[in-house]
Formats: sequence, structure tokens, C-alpha cells
Amino acid sequence: MSESLDFYLKSIGKIPLMTADEEIHLGSIIREWRQHQDPPAALEKRGRRAMNRMVNANLRLVVSACKHYHTRAAHLQIDQLDLIQSANIGLIRAVELFDPCRGYKFSTYAYWWIRHGIMRHFQDHAGPIRLPSHLVETAIKAQAMTQSAAVPAPLAVLADRLSVTSERLNFVLNRYFVCRPLSLDQQLGGQDGDGLLADIVPAKYSEQLEDDYDWVHGEIALLERHQRLVLGCRYGHGNVLSLAKTAEQLGISKARVQRIEHKALQQLRRRLSPVACR
Repeated sequence: MSESLDFYLKSIGKIPLMTADEEIHLGSIIREWRQHQDPPAALEKRGRRAMNRMVNANLRLVVSACKHYHTRAAHLQIDQLDLIQSANIGLIRAVELFDPCRGYKFSTYAYWWIRHGIMRHFQDHAGPIRLPSHLVETAIKAQAMTQSAAVPAPLAVLADRLSVTSERLNFVLNRYFVCRPLSLDQQLGGQDGDGLLADIVPAKYSEQLEDDYDWVHGEIALLERHQRLVLGCRYGHGNVLSLAKTAEQLGISKARVQRIEHKALQQLRRRLSPVACR
């Protein structure tokens, strides 16, 4: 356990818990404050004080909920404090929406929102590239339907149940389950692993500096002869010539060299960046 997490647990452990009567009383104050369109200063002050009391008194509930996901958090290399803070956001949302008149305990209602904050954090940090939450939710629902059925349903049936097109569902499943990227910097075996994924991925080909420019040379070969001569003088290996020196060596004017160079570079840009030029 890290020192910061240990300090946090000791701090929230000193906060007294709420009684059932206090829970109802504070919940009523918060609900009155949040439902008032233009609350007076006194009501707003009471509401914020009651909200702080309810949130602080239930911080241990958040920690207890996060403990159930310790293994998953370690596998995804998620810091426990970060997970707790995301779950705290769910707790705050629960305090804002809690209605004590319905008769159930606040902890029962808050646990759903706390778990929602935990799941959202997992979704946001499930890989090096963050996927939109609605995409992740659709993929998880489709997976749950498939696992709960005795016979796997066809894609079209799943799409109909989820109110999306077959093409959309196929795209979602492909992005979430098939094309999930892995970071070469991730630890093997969790946070205390013996090395990085990059250590066991073989490097079949090591790029050399000259290899980066092979594709450029291929495009230059397609230019006209006078264009290749100008670019060779201006940007070739060895002594790079100025416009004046190039004009003198090729027996043409400096302005002519400048026009040839400009036209040749334009052609190269169009060939090497076809998407940007469309």
C-alpha cells in the first residue's frame, strides 16, 4: 500500500458515520436546496454543509466498493487512489439525487452510483486509446447477451435487440474486442512485473536512416530530367549548391532554377500526400 493511500484511509477513518435519522434529515435538506429554483443564501449554505457531511461520512463505503475491483485495477495498471476518486464522483452524484422519502437506505442507493463511477474509470483506462463510453457499453451489452444465451444469437438479432444496425454493431465489436491496441510500455504481470511488453516483442527489422528516404527517391525518379538535376544540386548528397551556383552549373538563369525547383516540389507534395490534396 502506498503512503498516500495509507494516509487517505487513516484520514477518512476518523470521520464519524451517520445515523439513520441524520441520513434522512440531511437528505431532506439537500433535496430541498437542489429543487429550489432560486434558493436563499441560508438554504444554500445549509444544503452545501449537509452535502459535505453526507459525502464525507460515506467515503469508507467507496473504499469498500473499490476493494472488490482491486485485481482488475492491478491488471489494468490503475492506481487505487485514482479509482477511489472516480468512485467518489459517483458518490457525490448519489448524494445530489438521493430522495429520503422513498424509504431505502442511502448506502443501497449510493452503491449503484459508486459502481457506475468505477466502471466508467475502467472504460476510460482499458487501453492506450480511449474508446467512447457509448461504444464500450454497446459492446458489453452484446457480450452479455451472447454469454447468457444457450445458443449464440446472429449478429442481426443482437443488433435488433440493441436498436442499432448490423453494420454499426459489427464496427463496435470489431473495435472493442478484435482491434484493441496494446502498449509496448505496459508491465508484464501487472504493476510489479518483470519487464515490459516491448522486451519480448522481436524486432524483425531495424530501420536505418537511409531507409526512411527510399520512398522519396522512388518519387523523385518519376520527375523529368531537368527537375531531377535541379533537386540533385539543391538537396543532393555532398555539397548543396545555392540557386546561383546551380544556375551556373546547369547553364540556365537563376529565375529558371527557382521555377523548376518550385514545380518539382509541388509535384512531390501531391504524390506523397494524396489525401491532403484531395
